[in-house]
Amino acid sequence: MSDTWNELERLPASMAEAVKPHLAATNLEGYQRFLSAMVHYTRGSGERLRHAATRAKEPYLKAFFDRLAREEAGHYRLAEADLAAFNLTTAGDTPADVTAFHRAWMESDDPATWLGALYVLESVGGHLAEAAPKNLGRLGLGRDQVRFVMVHLEADAEHGASTAEHARRHLDAHGDRLLASARSAAAFWVGLHVRAFSP
Repeated sequence: MSDTWNELERLPASMAEAVKPHLAATNLEGYQRFLSAMVHYTRGSGERLRHAATRAKEPYLKAFFDRLAREEAGHYRLAEADLAAFNLTTAGDTPADVTAFHRAWMESDDPATWLGALYVLESVGGHLAEAAPKNLGRLGLGRDQVRFVMVHLEADAEHGASTAEHARRHLDAHGDRLLASARSAAAFWVGLHVRAFSP
């Protein structure tokens, strides 16, 4: 397997390791900031994936992005519902890095760029499958306050595997763009989570 793929595979684990100390140290306010950040971040997921489905030329990619768009489009409502369970609403304006991530995705016509970002974003959850529930339990949260996290820990396993399959098909011809996009998305994701969880 290529060095490019080996590095791609290492990125989701390194993302999780970068966030775990902050997750372990966060308090209730940090978790609530995380939920608010997730509303801002995931509110555009359906639009981004529909854009990819519309612009992709290969039928198998159109179908893949279209399926993800239908499955991801309403996930921000889970984070909103979790916040509502605290009698809170989404805080603040959309963070600048979320706006930049969304704009870059929507300005792209490159499936390799979309797949590189999606691969790390959909694969990181598996590396937090133990740490996330443990730390949510530490905060004494109820079931109606953790729906966003629990749904994504389950959904990301399948999404990560299917994204990896498509990314491998583009590796030989477009590995450099896959990796560059994956690195950028990984840095964005880590920054978003660290800022939310840190006091």
